[in-house]
Amino acid sequence: MATPVASVPEYCAAIGRSKLLNEPDLREVRRKWTANPKASDADVDGFRKFLVREKLLTEYQAALIQRGRAEGFVIGDYTIQERIGSGQSAGVYKARHTSGQVVALKVLPGSKAKDANSLNRFQREGRLLTQLEHPNAVRAFQVGQGGGAHFIVMEHLEGETLDAVLERRKKLPAGEAVRLVHQAYQGLQHLHEKRMVHRDLKPANLMLTPSPKADTLASTVKILDIGLGRELFDDASPATQDLHLTSEGALLGTPDYLAPEQARDARTSDIRADIYSLGCVLYHLLTGRPPFIDKNVMAQMVKHATAPVTPVREYVPEVPTGLSAAVDKLLEKKPDDRPQTPGEAAELLAPFLPQQAKRAEAAAVLPAFKEWLETESAMEMPAEVKKAALAATPISTPAASTPVASAAVASPVARRTQPAVGTNPKPAAPAAAVPPATAPPPAEINVELVTLPERIARDEDEDDEPRGLLDLDRRDWLMLGAGGFFMLLAIGLGYAVTYFARS
Repeated sequence: MATPVASVPEYCAAIGRSKLLNEPDLREVRRKWTANPKASDADVDGFRKFLVREKLLTEYQAALIQRGRAEGFVIGDYTIQERIGSGQSAGVYKARHTSGQVVALKVLPGSKAKDANSLNRFQREGRLLTQLEHPNAVRAFQVGQGGGAHFIVMEHLEGETLDAVLERRKKLPAGEAVRLVHQAYQGLQHLHEKRMVHRDLKPANLMLTPSPKADTLASTVKILDIGLGRELFDDASPATQDLHLTSEGALLGTPDYLAPEQARDARTSDIRADIYSLGCVLYHLLTGRPPFIDKNVMAQMVKHATAPVTPVREYVPEVPTGLSAAVDKLLEKKPDDRPQTPGEAAELLAPFLPQQAKRAEAAAVLPAFKEWLETESAMEMPAEVKKAALAATPISTPAASTPVASAAVASPVARRTQPAVGTNPKPAAPAAAVPPATAPPPAEINVELVTLPERIARDEDEDDEPRGLLDLDRRDWLMLGAGGFFMLLAIGLGYAVTYFARS
């Protein structure tokens, strides 16, 4: 266990071990500190505040060193600056590359790296993310290993989740809601073109950057996902636990936004389930509530599969009739009755975009960092990963005042410049679902991307009828059995309470 430092000399020795400052800088720090007549070698708290005030260390770095934690700040060419994740995202850090680029560094915990399944899944996620190059979809720069740690370098985002916006504002005007979900569909179209599905789209997995102020019209949507973090970065979970989230019996997704076919069997659901989920998000943004609400998860999933959706206009009469009908189309029970691609869904919403709608532009990357990715970092990356990462990395030097985009990932460091936002010249025209040719890397955060199985990819254009409600598989029978058991238990308890009350 680390021992807290007891004096300024001990503090300086710990900084030296951390490699955050070199010897000449440390000597200059001591000189400046001792030049103050009130300075004392026993005033550790004062020295820590002095280091932060002088911008020599971040608050996070200074606090850890004071507690005696001097190792682990440097991973490869990245220096951890602060922790940006908590809870399910524990292990997400903001970091700075030697080139000056700020990134989000997702590091696989050592306990998980020992498990082959966890390590393979982590590396697979990194390879998938480096293929993405759309301003509305999360992506990675590098999959690497250094100091015994496996990590993914991702775009760093500073913003606010759509979930937090909803909590504060309860619902959004039609123009704002349509613009945000339209962007999300454009990002989802890019995932679809890369033969990926998301399977957990919800407000908490949609980041708005920069943080919206009075409205969201200047913010860019970034598709995120923290589902993977719950499995890989929770050290409380056993290393041998089953990580195949799409296996039979697993519920992958959030009940408020879960497509009927995904509830039946997540393994066979395709991009149309994601289209449904974003339709639920749009419904929530417009009305202030998800389409179906029930404390019982099973009952809620049955409603998604069988109950008619209350039209948006019954809650918000001022919503255009055409937009209400478009939402109904996105929430059709049968996948074949919905738009078949996210691009089609985006076109469905395009007529309702606000006149002053702005579109996302690709984030800029420091030239020095791009050059590093093309040289040193490339030696650590598989050829196909390197090619995908570089293809979407534009050379651009952001102004010093440009805010940095910050992404949440599971472990040390990651920095990224924030995308500029331009004006959409033709907001009323159906927007192309495919990202603009200039679109570079966007933002990071925990993203669970699932590659479409080959069988589904082959059959995605065929008219397969969805499984009927009475066509039950083993998972359905287990869930029905569990429900019946608890119902009988409740009846028995009620009978016992009544019996003893009469006695």
